[in-house]
Amino acid sequence: MSHFVKVPLPLNISPDETGLYGPYQSYPFPVQKIKLFKNVFITHSGFCINKDGLIKECHHDYKRHYNSYLAEASLYYRGAVKDPDNLITLDDDTTYLLIHHPWYNYYHWMCESIFRLWMARRRLDRVTLILPRFYWDADFITGSLAPFGLKNIFFIPSTRCLYVKNLCLPQIKPLCDSYNGLHVRQVRQLYRDYIFKHSKPGADKVERLYISRKLAGRRRVINEEEIETILFRFGFTIFHPENHPFLGQVAIFAQVRWLVGEHGSGLTNLLFMEKGSSVLELHKDRTNELDHPSFLFWYMAEALGIKYYHQSCATYGKEDYYEGDYIVEPALFEKNIRRLLAQST
Repeated sequence: MSHFVKVPLPLNISPDETGLYGPYQSYPFPVQKIKLFKNVFITHSGFCINKDGLIKECHHDYKRHYNSYLAEASLYYRGAVKDPDNLITLDDDTTYLLIHHPWYNYYHWMCESIFRLWMARRRLDRVTLILPRFYWDADFITGSLAPFGLKNIFFIPSTRCLYVKNLCLPQIKPLCDSYNGLHVRQVRQLYRDYIFKHSKPGADKVERLYISRKLAGRRRVINEEEIETILFRFGFTIFHPENHPFLGQVAIFAQVRWLVGEHGSGLTNLLFMEKGSSVLELHKDRTNELDHPSFLFWYMAEALGIKYYHQSCATYGKEDYYEGDYIVEPALFEKNIRRLLAQST
């Protein structure tokens, strides 16, 4: 069973852009469930197979990707059959909890895996979380798990797979750009409470922030110096996520009221901003197979009660939505900054 989430148009939308957003102002969100399974083969990347095949709760509901999901899971399975040393059997009475999946990055961890962990929060003293060993080397993994106080974690060695007698499997979101609004707001509160309890943000709090991708390997703003001049004029601070630990980012974004940034993982930090704050997302005009911009952060802002603004930007270099760089039109950018600040005070 699904319910539909209604999303308002971006607050600065122009009449000629309505077609990019108007048809997508609502999306279905099915009720997610926690399932218990017996005797499950688990790939290192998080796919789950039982006697009935690939378990639907472990993967997204993208029909065009299903064959690739199945192919990857089958490859791991054949590898374990060919070499039994690749398989670890956990046939004790412990119930193991799985929340990760193959799309390993900041957004998918925070906005999918952490939500799955939140679903299972009342069981955490009775289960053992399973994670690939290399996850523990990532600061955003260890930092994001801190508020949950996990006592038991089983780390899957590199490339190995598991055969688990008892598995607890919270369902992944069927679609990436969809949100259980209640869970999103509860997780926001979890992190805000944790950071304000364990640290005291200083008097130098930043309310106006621009997330730069200058240090990223792709999707950078070619004329960033030009738009930085505009940002400085309006009192914005330039922020490079790569220079800050996860919990430090939580502390910073918990106090941000006006956020500007290109579409990318840095905007995931919307999750820590308070209700009533505002975001301006910069999109590229090339959309590949999409006929519209990505809706990840538009929908996320709605779920959090954050005011959403947008700007479409020319694509530079690689004519690719995911790889190409940006050129931000300065006059329009300044106009949108003014609207962002004027309508948010």
